[in-house]
Amino acid sequence: MANILSQEEVDSLLGGIDEGSVETETDVSEIDGDVALYDFGKKSSPGHLRLPALGMVNERFINLLNESLPGTVGLSADVCIDEIDSIKFGDFCRSLPVPTSLNIFKMEPLKGFALLVFEGWLVFAFVDAMFGGKGVSHVKLEGRGFTAIEKKIVSRIVDVVLVDLQKAWADIKDLKMICTRSEMDPQFAGIAKPTDMIIATRFAINIGNFTGGMTICLPYDVIEPIGEKLKANFRSESFEPDKTWRKYIENKVRELNINLTCTLGKIKITGREFLEMKANDVLLTNQKVDDPVVVSVGNTPKLEGYIGSMNNKKAIRVSEIKYSE
Repeated sequence: MANILSQEEVDSLLGGIDEGSVETETDVSEIDGDVALYDFGKKSSPGHLRLPALGMVNERFINLLNESLPGTVGLSADVCIDEIDSIKFGDFCRSLPVPTSLNIFKMEPLKGFALLVFEGWLVFAFVDAMFGGKGVSHVKLEGRGFTAIEKKIVSRIVDVVLVDLQKAWADIKDLKMICTRSEMDPQFAGIAKPTDMIIATRFAINIGNFTGGMTICLPYDVIEPIGEKLKANFRSESFEPDKTWRKYIENKVRELNINLTCTLGKIKITGREFLEMKANDVLLTNQKVDDPVVVSVGNTPKLEGYIGSMNNKKAIRVSEIKYSE
């Protein structure tokens, strides 16, 4: 009790401090500049914004999936990015309805697991489309699981998606996407701790008359070993042409509609002759009957040929192909 000050001693000490008779510490260092308050509850800046190469991966993935998915489900399909978010894995799981198709996969040789999620409505739209429907889901989700047939169809879709995802990552790093298991309840999809941050990329998939969501979840811990490559702004590790993109562009060019124009001849007349022109007048061109005509794409001559007829229609038999430098 001897170390406890009495009320009189406390009053005397405080009075001495006010009067200056009691010395206090004066060697407290002053802080230069303004002091910024830090809010520990504030959400940090989205990590995916610091990974520009991830955007390139998503673009390639969309293009690949737009080609492969229609042949798998039997209907036209359109895939686009709906949303990208950096979120805690626990918060993401709580946002998922039940049932949801949760497909856990590995990205070898990277450690850990990633997650491919199909919304329940989208699963039933896949099933409807593959059985000849229009991709419209009329199934009530509440209290319902997936049948063996529905799981089999989802497995086929997962294989297609992971193959395209593997190709999309090829320029960053050669990865092998392997599906390890599937779940319906988010509490069993433990690819990360609830407090771990993940990058959740949601893709909107339009199948026939229905639009549903597919999400790919990548934990930061999984992609951390290749973080420097994902931060890079360049498109590829090497300067060699991307064969996949080259083939894609070539196929799109082959599908373009090209307008061809054929020049039968040219003539110069005066303004008086043009104003005095009337029906049944004959214009004499500089082209002889047996001279070849020029076929152009835009204003660029590309072909030469001879005029004739085929199947009661006018035709041109190509005699020479011109390649402009």
